Amino acid sequence: MRMSIGVIAGLTLAAASCQLMGPAPWEGPVLTQPRAQLTANQLAGTQTPEFLDTSFFARPPWASTSTVRFSGAISFSETKMTAPKDRDPYEYEDQFPAMTVEFISHDGKLMPRNRGVIDPAGGSDRYWDVILGTGSIWHETDDGHWDRASFPLHFVGRYVGEVRNCVATFVYNDEQISNVALQCSQETAVLDAQQLGDIRALVPATYRPETFADTATFISDYERSASSRIPFRPLSDIDRSGGIADHFDRDIWTNASTSQGAVYMDGTLYVNPPATRHGPYPYPGEMRHGVFSVTKSMAGALAMFYFAERYGEGIFNEFITDYVPAFAGRPEWQGVTFSHALNMVTGTRAGEGGDLLYYPLELAPDSETAIHNIAGFGDFPESPGEQFNYATTNTFVISYALKNYVEQREGSGVHYWDLVRENVLEPIGAEDFRVLLTRDTDPADRIPILGLGAFPTLDSAAKIARLIANEGEHEGRQILNRSRIREALGRTGWEGYPAFSGLRYSHSFWSKEVQVGLCRPTIHYMEGLGDNRVLFFPSGLLSFQFTDEFDDTFNRLVRAVERVRSSCR
Repeated sequence: MRMSIGVIAGLTLAAASCQLMGPAPWEGPVLTQPRAQLTANQLAGTQTPEFLDTSFFARPPWASTSTVRFSGAISFSETKMTAPKDRDPYEYEDQFPAMTVEFISHDGKLMPRNRGVIDPAGGSDRYWDVILGTGSIWHETDDGHWDRASFPLHFVGRYVGEVRNCVATFVYNDEQISNVALQCSQETAVLDAQQLGDIRALVPATYRPETFADTATFISDYERSASSRIPFRPLSDIDRSGGIADHFDRDIWTNASTSQGAVYMDGTLYVNPPATRHGPYPYPGEMRHGVFSVTKSMAGALAMFYFAERYGEGIFNEFITDYVPAFAGRPEWQGVTFSHALNMVTGTRAGEGGDLLYYPLELAPDSETAIHNIAGFGDFPESPGEQFNYATTNTFVISYALKNYVEQREGSGVHYWDLVRENVLEPIGAEDFRVLLTRDTDPADRIPILGLGAFPTLDSAAKIARLIANEGEHEGRQILNRSRIREALGRTGWEGYPAFSGLRYSHSFWSKEVQVGLCRPTIHYMEGLGDNRVLFFPSGLLSFQFTDEFDDTFNRLVRAVERVRSSCR
């Protein structure tokens, strides 16, 4: 690559922030009839559109039903994207990847047949993977014989787990499509690596119509999944004072600091309008978020809680060296348990700098290289269990150890994350939850990084958080281990390990007290880079904020949510 990702990601926040000009309000025109931008003629041309209000990518209220159904494959050409930055792009960072994807339409929706993480380059060293979401098809009178479509597209960085929220649009008939206009105006990325920024492109594409034999089954499965989504309501329904929205709507480095904010209460998600730097995101339920170290709780702890229920709580006391051969002869890892690694008290040398994270793990070409890199870190003076020392590599060690632990219990070829997906995520309706994997040549060897790299929708994040808040019980069945969750959420006498000033850490969950009037509720929470957060309130409410702009304190948010339902009564 032109510039090492590790070097860039290691820049200081101060150095990066001086490159940012501060929030600039978007005041561009919105879509009116007849449309002045992204017309059929423009989409057939060669000029990349300027940045536009997101309304130009959404179905307008005056549109009519599409005249032609969509069913077939779109082949996108590799295309240079316009992505202005104050640094040279990483290799392939400004390239829309060549790929072929299949869509079908139903009831005004445009649905991708692959809802997983798409590797367009087939394992080669490209920068972006892709996740597609469900969009819309419609007809506008001025488009003549063309119908129109748009859909959410998310670029997923395969190194550090950032996600760019994009939307694409094109016109089509029963035989062909236009070029595809793309705009990305929001992301959860690494601020101090200057990864925030807008992207636009006009991507040449071709259409191959096809009728799929399993269309009826696909539509049925989609509708069943859609019907299980948690209902969305406007945040204003419960945020009478506007204090919660004020927190989510604050501008920090850009004019859309929070990608998506919401509060879960009594079976409903109360959602603030999801902002981009050019207007609201047209498909809020499809939006993906790179939540970085929230992954430690949302995926790492989730896996440990599940296997503690499947195999017994003794898994927490198993020795890491029994399942990581590269550590067997390392004195510093003797006596370190799964629990020590989950709680960041291994006593081994570890940390978050370039020589302890970016180079050895994030840039490692495969899981074996990564684990051998970590084996060479060395020791700290403390014994296991004595001193908190936060390190993403500890959670990756759990992932590697779980791979071998589960294969010893279940047989060779049984992958631990498959068990989590089949027995936890699918039953709760969070089957679209995705995680970043190692880049081993053989896909069968890839394992979750687990310390970062989850890409949830708000719905899947809320379902996982709700399951944990319910102490692992779902529809009368215990899926996760109740006693370990109770420890993580401070519902036993154990407060976790002392961490940074005023904070504690328990099974990958942070906690701190917040002054609310005369009361000081303890808030347990997941947190990731940029201050992505999922808060667990003693009242039973949950709050979600997906951001990348270092919203340093959530005390103000806690106080606003407490006005909705107090934890202190």
